[in-house]
Amino acid sequence: MSILPKGRKWLNGVFRRMFATLRNPPDWLIGALGGGVVRSGVHVNPHTALALSAYFASIRAISEDVAKVPLILYERLPGGGKERRTDLPLHKLLHDQPARDMTALTLRETMTAHALGWGNGYAEIVRTRGGDIAALELITPDRVTPAIRNGRVVYDITSPSDQLRTLPAHRMFHLHGLGFDGITGYSIAWLAREAIGLGLAQEQSGSLFFGNSARPSGVLETEGVLDTEAQQDLKKTWRGAYEGPDNAHGTVLLEHGIKFKPITMPMAEAQFIEGRGFSAEDIARFFRVPPPIIGLMEKATHRNVEELFRIYVTLTLTTWFVRWEQEISRKLLTRPSESELFAEHLADGLLRGDLASRNKAYAIARQWGWLNVNDIRALENMNPIGPQGDVYLEPMNMTPAGESDEPEPDDSDENEDTDDLAAIRKARIRGNGELDRIRDKITESMNEPDRPLTDEEFIESATGPPPDTSKED
Repeated sequence: MSILPKGRKWLNGVFRRMFATLRNPPDWLIGALGGGVVRSGVHVNPHTALALSAYFASIRAISEDVAKVPLILYERLPGGGKERRTDLPLHKLLHDQPARDMTALTLRETMTAHALGWGNGYAEIVRTRGGDIAALELITPDRVTPAIRNGRVVYDITSPSDQLRTLPAHRMFHLHGLGFDGITGYSIAWLAREAIGLGLAQEQSGSLFFGNSARPSGVLETEGVLDTEAQQDLKKTWRGAYEGPDNAHGTVLLEHGIKFKPITMPMAEAQFIEGRGFSAEDIARFFRVPPPIIGLMEKATHRNVEELFRIYVTLTLTTWFVRWEQEISRKLLTRPSESELFAEHLADGLLRGDLASRNKAYAIARQWGWLNVNDIRALENMNPIGPQGDVYLEPMNMTPAGESDEPEPDDSDENEDTDDLAAIRKARIRGNGELDRIRDKITESMNEPDRPLTDEEFIESATGPPPDTSKED
């Protein structure tokens, strides 16, 4: 009696997995329905697409670059700023080893590659009895089917032994890209299937072309009449003797009046090379990857490669950084005590310029006071030099707005300039002629107008008598 319920449960699981995955069909369902063969006659799925160099290079570039950037756990400080929390177990899980048999780089690289190719990357969140996160166990996307039941997202997982189990959303770390419903992401292998199929077909065509000694097909002509068996023997003998790279450029021996007439189709006329280059750029466009990132250097220059890499980091990689960080906050930092914790990628190293440019930027930052010596050494992965390296410089000519370091003017008679001294200062600016006119004016006002003033008398009349230093207190 127990066989029927088990059989019914098994059938329900099969049909549920079949119809729930029509939005993002797995490889076996695509093949069963004949949807994997594109117009170029090539079967395309996330596995076969990896044979196309541009597709594989795009996935490899993004997944490796996302995974190699350090993922740090921080805590927000009450007065602003943040502090690294390397003492927490979650930091070690995200930064070093999320599972027993997998490093953090491997997990993040693989999940990002799954999200790019399949549309979704999955890892089961394993917790201890106390609720602490113990591990993130990778699950391949071909074994997972997201579904909505009773208004909640659940994940049906098929084990290698074909056992079905269901996980709630809070136990599944789900990384995905752009999608239709916000729950699952589009598979680029499926969206770009025609472009991928064209690229694979071009590779197959080129392989066959060079497999025939880089010669197009031709016609064997004879004046006589050959029966079917003779034709097959001649064809077999010809292909065995003259096809293949080992027989390239060999000498052809023709007997019994047989002539070979090639059917020419120059590869330049077929634009074979140009077509392959366009196909590779088309694939890169699906992944939002600049062509030089995947080795397409035809249009690259020394000046634009650095700018293209900056665009790649800010527009492509940053999006995946944020996807990882938000899923970590949503699924791994759920306790009230963890509300001030957050994960962030340390992507500054990707945007580092050459040594001369960095030193110039450090000099400006040090001069204007927003970096000290130890800050700069940390950015260069060097040890601090001690407390003396924590000093920030402040330019002497820079003060906060509305404040002034100039002393208040002293109105005492001792420091007040006389009118004559002010006139002398102005005269020095105007020139020697003005200074002479002031000298004559002072001479006329004295008791001896016929005697010209000496330099000492002139200065004393303008500034007052010198202090008497002969007397001591």
